[in-house]
Amino acid sequence: MKSITIPKQTLAGVLVTLFFTTFTPPSQAGDRQISRLVNQVRAQHGLPQLKQEHRLQKAAHHQATLMARKGVMSHKVGFGQSFKSRIKRVRYRGPTAENLAVGYKSLDRTLQGWLRSRGHRNNLLHPRMRQFGLSVVIGKDRKTGRERRYWAMVLGG
Repeated sequence: MKSITIPKQTLAGVLVTLFFTTFTPPSQAGDRQISRLVNQVRAQHGLPQLKQEHRLQKAAHHQATLMARKGVMSHKVGFGQSFKSRIKRVRYRGPTAENLAVGYKSLDRTLQGWLRSRGHRNNLLHPRMRQFGLSVVIGKDRKTGRERRYWAMVLGG
């Protein structure tokens, strides 16, 4: 399996990986586009910017990959794959939160979906959060077999 990057006009420069691969961070141009969109939302609510953080990125990528591989969106995918265990594995300390989504075709639409959900909105707009990692992975839906995008965002403070 190999990693591919979709042009930023398609997925805002977010790394898209097919099934299970080793972690590959997005390009610097993609990083800037991702940060711009995420921080635009926070700025609209008078909140400080988030910075991308490599450990949170790795945890987000791991979760998105697991969901795509299993074809299901869940905070716990498989034995020993809880959010807490993923954060512990990347050795991140401090408050953390996770937002997941499936099916959205762009980062902008994913962010809008999260803003419409009270729990996801609270995570994204939490004033203590200062860092984040974000990943989207393409996989097949377990029930329908259709190709879908699995999104994971991990925030940390």
